[in-house]
Amino acid sequence: MAKGELLACSKFYVQFDGLEDLIVKKVSGVSIELQTAGDQNPFGVTKGGKAQIQATVTGVQNSAVTVEYVGTVNDNRLFKWYEESHSQPTTGGGSSNKGALKTGSIVLYNQGGEEAARWDMTGVMPKTYKTTKMEAGSTELFIETVEYAFHSIRRTK
Repeated sequence: MAKGELLACSKFYVQFDGLEDLIVKKVSGVSIELQTAGDQNPFGVTKGGKAQIQATVTGVQNSAVTVEYVGTVNDNRLFKWYEESHSQPTTGGGSSNKGALKTGSIVLYNQGGEEAARWDMTGVMPKTYKTTKMEAGSTELFIETVEYAFHSIRRTK
């Protein structure tokens, strides 16, 4: 990697356990927010009427990561993972994968094709699954969009 090289948003990949060979079109939603208390308004005053404010971290909130995949013939693994992760809507009960969660990574590559940045996720499960509208005469590719919930995300590189 050249010193000071800028990373391009077009050189990336998203992978999850057992799903390292899908065609990824787009990823969005990498966001972490520290929830705080005491940072909006004074929580008290001291001698001389001096207001006291102090931001105190009370928790962490992750956004969902959304990934768009280009669909391929005879590959239903994304829908199958979604289906196995949730109880059946008509019968209820537990999920067929018994709550198993995956790990995953979002990777950015430099101009030489080497890994230059990485975010690792733990406790990943598909939250929503949807496809593009299918329409006669369409010239669009078939896209599967999956929104993932996760326990944690860390930038490790």
